[in-house]
Amino acid sequence: MEQIQKLIFPLARKTSKYMFWTFPLIGISFLNIIYLLFFVPDGGRDYGLLFVYSVLGALGLALWKETRLNKKEIEKIGMQYMVERITKSRSVSEEVKTRYIRRIKEKPALAMENFVRFLQEEDRIERRKKLEQPEEDQPGD
Repeated sequence: MEQIQKLIFPLARKTSKYMFWTFPLIGISFLNIIYLLFFVPDGGRDYGLLFVYSVLGALGLALWKETRLNKKEIEKIGMQYMVERITKSRSVSEEVKTRYIRRIKEKPALAMENFVRFLQEEDRIERRKKLEQPEEDQPGD
């Protein structure tokens, strides 16, 4: 889990900074544009302000789009790490590996949950092997 966090941390930090600015920019822009277009009389309308608020709204929407792309990239990096980690496991059978990889790819929303289950199963198998190993090493009973 820590490895996944290390891989995605820079991208997640950048995404959170974008999200911080996205909704205020969009909200302020749209509210002011609506106010200027519908509630200010034609003679008092300032087209320069409309342009500025339009640019701010476009910037907010661009940041929102970028955050969506970054989130997809974060998911992709996480899934790629999970699949690699499952593939490298030595204590779990190929059948179990294939089953978990398929689950992760089929249901990305549940990928982290399935990965944690895999890690728990792997840990359980490793502990069982350690408990069985000393009994096998003992000379004939």
